[in-house]
Amino acid sequence: MLSSRSLIIIFLSAMLLSGCSILHKTQLSEIDSKAVTHGQRFEILLSETGVNLKEAAQIAKAFTNSKETSSQIKEVEQFISYFQMGPRTGNMVFNDRYADAVPKILLTKCPSGHISSLMSIRETAKYPVVSGEIIKLIGYCLN
Repeated sequence: MLSSRSLIIIFLSAMLLSGCSILHKTQLSEIDSKAVTHGQRFEILLSETGVNLKEAAQIAKAFTNSKETSSQIKEVEQFISYFQMGPRTGNMVFNDRYADAVPKILLTKCPSGHISSLMSIRETAKYPVVSGEIIKLIGYCLN
């Protein structure tokens, strides 16, 4: 018979090995057929690590038996959450300005500025406790 600690370890291992992807939003700009047929396709991918503090606290509580320790974990979770900001569509991220570089990156990918069929995709690659908050841009540049 497996002990409760062994069952918890097996359960947490299964959770850590599983993950999924969540699509939050997709947006498509105007389409210029000339840019699509004669332009260069480009792709930009930006991401930042997100953290789900509630899941982290639940896992930490699973390894403690003391009510005092459990209460301390809740206090730490709340304290950390005061200093993290992030998008409403995913987990809180450590750097909420990770997408601020998009305009500069677009200009390096397309110096002419003639961009068409720009599709922006906002998604999360979700794992227990940690996630990848992802922005993907796909478009065509006409030089």
